[in-house]
Amino acid sequence: MHTYIFYIQVLRAGVRRGIRLQSSSTATASATASSSSPATSLGFSFDLTDQQKEFQQLARKFAREEIIPVAPAYDKSGEYPFPIIKKAWELGMVNGHIPQEYGGMGLSSFDTCLITEELAYGCTGMQTAIEANSLGVTNYYKYKFASRGHILSESV
Repeated sequence: MHTYIFYIQVLRAGVRRGIRLQSSSTATASATASSSSPATSLGFSFDLTDQQKEFQQLARKFAREEIIPVAPAYDKSGEYPFPIIKKAWELGMVNGHIPQEYGGMGLSSFDTCLITEELAYGCTGMQTAIEANSLGVTNYYKYKFASRGHILSESV
C-alpha cells in the first residue's frame, strides 16, 4: 500500500504543477531537436511520457494486486465491487478526466485510456464498473455544482 501512496502523491503533484500529455506538436518538436536523422524527426512520437508511464504502472500494479485476486469471487457472486472501486478512486484512477477547476485531476483522454487499459487487464467487468460513472459525471458536475462553488471531493 505504501507504493500506492507514493504513486498517487507523484500523480497528484504532477497534475497540480500542470504537467500535461505531450502534444503531437511538442513531441515532434522535441524529436526534431534531439535527433539529427530526418527519418526520426518526422511524424508523431508514440513514446509515453514519464507521467504516463507512472499512470500505467500504477494501474497495472492495482490490477495485479487488487483486481485479479478477487475478480473470480465477484464474477461468481454477482456482487458489485464497491471496495475495489473505492480503492481505485482513492488512488486517482476514477474520473481522472474531470477538469481541475471542478476538483478532478484534469487528465487527458489518452491518459485515462492508459489507466483503463491496465484495469481491464485485471477484469473487464470491474473496469466497466469503474469507468461507467464517467459517462455523464463531467457535465453533471460542470453544470450542477460549478455554479454553487462545489468541487468533487468524494467518490461519486
